[in-house]
Amino acid sequence: MEVNTDQAFYLRVSEALAGCQLVEQQLKLYISLALDLIRRRVGKDLPFKMAGEDYEDSSLERLIDVFNKLSDAPQLVKALRAFKNERNFLSHRAITHCLDPEGEVDYVAAGSIDDRLAAIRTEADRLRIDIWNEASKFAANLWIEEMEGMPPPSA
Repeated sequence: MEVNTDQAFYLRVSEALAGCQLVEQQLKLYISLALDLIRRRVGKDLPFKMAGEDYEDSSLERLIDVFNKLSDAPQLVKALRAFKNERNFLSHRAITHCLDPEGEVDYVAAGSIDDRLAAIRTEADRLRIDIWNEASKFAANLWIEEMEGMPPPSA
């Protein structure tokens, strides 16, 4: 089945948006793991009631702010902030930018953002991996402690 040009455009936008969603999910996972580790370390001495679920409905900007406070990766935070601006363009203006006054896809305008859509997808993949790599610096401690008999974290 051949995909028409409108469908192809919307598919490219959807693929870029999916990458953005994966970055948000990776940030949420990082935050959850970090808060679980903090709870394990301070929970016996100080009530610690923060949990990853507290950030389930947070905006990308809020997730980046929390990630910034729970990590030591200023370059990654800088890249995430730049990515947020591209994600906002994609989420709020990309489609309308590519529609003519009758609401039909303007193929010249759509073609003009193809490189931008591809760049967003590529950057989303890179950021997702970089966030995972940051989490891997401490996440193993959670699993090691579980294997050593420490109870799993609870809110």
